[in-house]
Amino acid sequence: MKQVESLKTPAWWQRIELILAPIGYWERAFESHPEAFWAKGIDWGSPLMMFYTPQAAQQIIENRDKHLGIVSFPGELTAIFGNNSVATSEGDRHQILRKILMPPLHGKLVRDYGKLICDVTHQVMQQLPMNQPFLAWEVAQDITLQVLIEILFGSAQKERYQHLKNLIVSLLNLFAAKTTGFPLLRFFPKVLGKRNLGQKFLQTRQQIEQLIYAEIAERRTYLEPDKTDMLSLMMLFRDEQGQPLTDVEILDNLLLLLSTGNESTTAAICWSWYCVYRNPEIQEKLLQEIENSGDCSEPISLYRLPYLTAVCNETLRMYPITMFILPRGIKTPTEIGGYELQPGNIVSISNYLLHRQENLYPEPNKFKPERFIDRQFSAYEFMPFGGGIRSCIGDELALYLMNLILATIVFNYQFKLADNQSVKPQSRNAILAPVGLRLVKQDC
Repeated sequence: MKQVESLKTPAWWQRIELILAPIGYWERAFESHPEAFWAKGIDWGSPLMMFYTPQAAQQIIENRDKHLGIVSFPGELTAIFGNNSVATSEGDRHQILRKILMPPLHGKLVRDYGKLICDVTHQVMQQLPMNQPFLAWEVAQDITLQVLIEILFGSAQKERYQHLKNLIVSLLNLFAAKTTGFPLLRFFPKVLGKRNLGQKFLQTRQQIEQLIYAEIAERRTYLEPDKTDMLSLMMLFRDEQGQPLTDVEILDNLLLLLSTGNESTTAAICWSWYCVYRNPEIQEKLLQEIENSGDCSEPISLYRLPYLTAVCNETLRMYPITMFILPRGIKTPTEIGGYELQPGNIVSISNYLLHRQENLYPEPNKFKPERFIDRQFSAYEFMPFGGGIRSCIGDELALYLMNLILATIVFNYQFKLADNQSVKPQSRNAILAPVGLRLVKQDC
C-alpha cells in the first residue's frame, strides 16, 4: 500500500491559506502530492484525505453505498439551510427528496424557462448605466435569484418574493462577511451570537423563515394539483404511507436551493464573463457562432451551440464552483487509489486538481474551449458538479443559465473588463468566487 502524506505546514496555517490564497494551497499540494494527501487544513471533524485522479474518483463514487457513508455537515452550513435538506439526508429519505426536487430542475421543465432566463437577462442588462463599472457578482446574482424564485414559487413578481430575494442576498453577504471563507466555518458558532453581524444574521434567517412559512400556509388554502413549481410539488407529495413532507423539510430544501444554488450558479456565470471578456478572440468566435446559428431568438437552439457549450465547460474546468465534492466517511476498511483507509477517515475528490491533470488537460492553466470539442471526457475526468447519486441536483439548470445568459449578453451587448489585471479567485462561503470582478457596459 502507498504511504499517506500530509502537507508540511501546520493545520492552522493551511486554514488561513485556504482563505487568503486558496489556489496557492491547492497548487502547492498538487506539486508535492500528485495523487492524494491528508488535507488537514479542511476541518470536517475527522482526518480528511483528498484524491484527484479519475481512478480514485471512480472508486469513491461507485463504492459510496458499500464502504462510504454521509458525514455530518459543519453546523455553520446548516445554519443557513437546516438539517432536513436533500444535501444532509441519507438513504431512502435522500432518494425521496431527490425524486421530488429533480423534475423542476431538469428536462422539459428547465427548458421551458429559457425565455424567462433571456427576458430577465435583458431586463437587468438594460438597467445598467453606460460606461460605468459594475460588480459582476451583484448583477449575476440578481438574474439568478429572479429565475430561481420563479422556479421555486411559480412567480417572481409577488411583493413577498421580492422581499425574500433581498433577504437571501443579505443573509449570504452576512454569512460571507462573518465566516470569511469555508475553512473558518468552524469558528462561526463562537462569534455568531456576538456583535451586530451575528445578531443580524439570526434576525435575517428568522425573517426568511416567516416569509416562507406564510407562503406555505397561504398555499394550503388553494393548492392546485397541476402546478409544477418546486413549492407546489413538495406540498403535494405523499409517501407510501400517505404522509406529506413537514413544513421544516420544505423550508430547508427551499433554503438550500436559494442559498447554495444561487451562490454556485452566480459564481459560474461570473467566471464565464471573466473568461470570455479577457479573451477577445474567444469572444469573437462565440459571437460568430451565435450569429451563424440562424435562430438567436430560440433559447434551446442557443443552449445546444457546441462552441458556447465548450466555453462554459472550460470555464467550469478551470474554475469549478467548489474545489472539492462533499466528503464521505469510511464505514469499513477499504482501499482507494492504492491507499488503505479505516473507519473514521473521511475522503473527498478535489475536482479543482482533477481538472489540472496534464495527461487529461494539456496546458491546464490555459483557457482552451476547443479541448471539449476535440475530446469527450468521462464522468470521472470532468466533475464540475460532483458525481453519482449525490451529484449537484441543479447541474442542468446551472448549465442552462450559464449558456443562455452568456449568449444573450455576447450577442446583444458590448462589455469589457473594467480592470485589465487578472482576477484572484477567493473563498466566499464554500464557493470559489471572482471577488471584485467588474465590467463596463459600452455603446454598441
